[in-house]
Amino acid sequence: MTQVEALAKYAARASFADLSAESRRQLPIHILDSLACCIAALGAAPIKACHEQVAEFGGSSPCTLIGGGQANPIYAAFWHTALVRYVDFMDNFLAQTETCHTADNFGVALTIADYVGGSGRDLMLAVALGYTVQSRFVDRANFMSSGFDHTAQLAFSHNAAAGRLLGLSEQQIGHAIAMAAVSDASFAVVRAKPLSQWKGLASSQSALGAMNTLFLARRGVQGPLQVIEGPLGIDHLLRMKINVDWDKQGYEGVVESTIKKYNAMIHTQSAVHCMVELAKQNKIDPDTIVSIEAEVFQLAFDFAGGGLYGVDKVIRIKEQADHSLPYLLAVALLDGDVMPAQFKPDRIIKPDVQGLLKKVSVRPNHEYTEQYPKKMPAKITVRLQDGRVIEHDVQDYPGLASHPFTWEDAVHKFDALVTGRVDERLCREIKDAVYSVENIQVRDLMKLLGAVKAGHATLASSNAA
Repeated sequence: MTQVEALAKYAARASFADLSAESRRQLPIHILDSLACCIAALGAAPIKACHEQVAEFGGSSPCTLIGGGQANPIYAAFWHTALVRYVDFMDNFLAQTETCHTADNFGVALTIADYVGGSGRDLMLAVALGYTVQSRFVDRANFMSSGFDHTAQLAFSHNAAAGRLLGLSEQQIGHAIAMAAVSDASFAVVRAKPLSQWKGLASSQSALGAMNTLFLARRGVQGPLQVIEGPLGIDHLLRMKINVDWDKQGYEGVVESTIKKYNAMIHTQSAVHCMVELAKQNKIDPDTIVSIEAEVFQLAFDFAGGGLYGVDKVIRIKEQADHSLPYLLAVALLDGDVMPAQFKPDRIIKPDVQGLLKKVSVRPNHEYTEQYPKKMPAKITVRLQDGRVIEHDVQDYPGLASHPFTWEDAVHKFDALVTGRVDERLCREIKDAVYSVENIQVRDLMKLLGAVKAGHATLASSNAA
């Protein structure tokens, strides 16, 4: 049995009864968090382009779209994945040297649950399954350090979850996964500086490809089941043997996933939290700052501090700003928070933050790297013109898997992201539906999400990211 066949067997046998009580408690929290990100994305310029693409090529049925309208399941999955990913405020899975956005699985799970007329429990199972599959490929393989993007694993997780909801056979799920995996690999250069808008859309392309192979597999098309261990397969490309014992895996990926408290890339969360706390505890005149020094673990330095993935010397767009520790720490000190408002074009280019970010330096701390990912240490040192030195350090932040979000935390974040975009009554109905997700039908939830009209007013006129 190949790795893909073993994975297909694991997916096909999954049931809601397999989910632990803790997973069932956490799933509504992650679902609400994902929906907040989806709604917040409506109106962004690249999302407008995606909307136009879906309107032209996605047909008119049978899946309801967040923000209104309908499309076929292939383009609906593309749309919902673009929404959940674009604002870069969704959850993650963290391994020692790799990472992924587990919520990249949400759009496919939501779409196919709607397509099959599934229950809220079906949605929960699909989310749990997708999160777990992608996470296992992150902690058991070296995709990113071999030059592949973390969206490459979605070929496995998307079709494992969607194939299970469609009721496909083990063989069909295996072929769907194999076809997607062999054809839709993406490269880590999408995260390299200077960053482009594709950083926020690459996972939606993965969803589009995976859903195409899924429905081809349902029609009997077969793929290369040896895509992992076969000649010149993924094992060869990664220069290692991927060997996940799927018979021994549960479906607990959501429990291992980390939710973002701040609208910034995941590895910067503790450093941003450290700066927010420092700014609250000390009244600092930004004009008196000589320098800001940040000590972080290696991956934070690599992704956002000028390490492996380079540095954006000029910060002008959202995609650059939310992956730049100098920008994030500067705006956190100035504004006391990092939310979507901190990435509006007119905020990014203001002289105060543009001047202050040039005073920020970042360096990796070996001891912090040794503690990651169980902890996410960070230290900030601010030096002032009068000679004073202000220091603050943290070990984690609210949202880390060891310090998980509560339902109340998720509601607070949801309200912050959607207030002013969706009317109060509809907000309440969406939150109530998700809180009771075990006892609802997905199409009832989609009726509420289809009534979100904030995007249509802004899609035509906004260039905000």
